Amino acid sequence: MKRDELVVFRKLFLRALNENQMLILRSINGKHRSLNALLEEISRDTRKPISTLKLNARILKELGLIDYGEKNSPKPVELTEHGELVLRILGVIA
Repeated sequence: MKRDELVVFRKLFLRALNENQMLILRSINGKHRSLNALLEEISRDTRKPISTLKLNARILKELGLIDYGEKNSPKPVELTEHGELVLRILGVIA
């Protein structure tokens, strides 16, 4: 990807994703056994309401940037390939 393309995509992602969505994306590190565990930690650290974080996590899942299990089928929360690409473009991960 060319440098000018990266700049365009970076601007687009920063405009399209809100602060809570970026916080969730940056916080996924493979150490949380469930979405709730991740969101509870974020909420504790930032004092953001769990309901707000859950809504934003659902949006990220619908966008295909994260994946997590459901109540009946728990699974650790993880970045998808597309979620990793977004964070790489934003310079959050190498």
